[in-house]
Amino acid sequence: MSASGATAPGKALLCGEYAVLEGARAVVAAVDRRVKASWTAEPNALPPEVEATLGLARERLGPLPRSMVLDVSDLQTEGVKLGLGSSAAAAVAAAGAAFDHHGHDLADDAVLDQVFDCAFLGHASVAPKGSGVDVAAATFGGFLGFARDESGISHARLERPTGLVLRLVWTGQPARTSDLLDHVDRFQQGDPHGYRTSMGHLATVAEQFVQAFEAGSAQAVVEEAAAYADAMEALGNAAGAPIVEERLHRAQKLAKRFSGSAKPCGAGGGDVAVAFFVDQGSADRFERACRNSGLHPIEVSWGTQGVSPCVP
Repeated sequence: MSASGATAPGKALLCGEYAVLEGARAVVAAVDRRVKASWTAEPNALPPEVEATLGLARERLGPLPRSMVLDVSDLQTEGVKLGLGSSAAAAVAAAGAAFDHHGHDLADDAVLDQVFDCAFLGHASVAPKGSGVDVAAATFGGFLGFARDESGISHARLERPTGLVLRLVWTGQPARTSDLLDHVDRFQQGDPHGYRTSMGHLATVAEQFVQAFEAGSAQAVVEEAAAYADAMEALGNAAGAPIVEERLHRAQKLAKRFSGSAKPCGAGGGDVAVAFFVDQGSADRFERACRNSGLHPIEVSWGTQGVSPCVP
């Protein structure tokens, strides 16, 4: 039994934004910017999703230490969230710490399924509109194909296509996902046909991206990512939401200049962009151009380990 706590990675959503909420498949990667949850005997204010997760864990497992301390600084810049799923990672780290405390092996797939369920429900109690894709990345790590529909949640491990080079860029503009989702909800209510058309197109391109990823075709992934960025912009235009705002446009243009593509990494409105290339040199030139254009590359390792115990 360990009393030290657990750590969980952030995520980068490679494709499937918005469409995943309607049952489409998405691809997500765990990145090595991590949240650490450490037990403490002192009372400590915690985010509501973590409080909810710990409450569920106590119901399922039994008593836990009085409270915990969260370190989310790895997923922030100057105290501002980067948009890499810090709240989901915090819920997963808390659930992982609880299961680890009761002697469960976080390397066991059956235990990870229980950690995911606990963190998913805790996170959903605060953010009910989410798909859970960020919780899955933080729990299972690696590259995942993810879907959520009427039959439930499914996920499968994927291999990054050989030759596919990925880059993350912070726009310098934080965004509130809930605000963008509100715009899209109003679009759905006011123009159901237009909404279905937009979502149908997103779902089609998302599936093409997933199939390209599964087939190991790096060039096709680059192309489908560009198509998905266009579909996200079309949704934003129809919904009156700044999904692909000026900074994200800038990242797209720079990636295209170096024979790659870029798209919002998440709901858009700012936060981070993810860029796709088929050679390292192009990706490096893209990063240099970003720095000269007011964008901020984020150094990460891709497909990192999911939730794991902290080393005392």
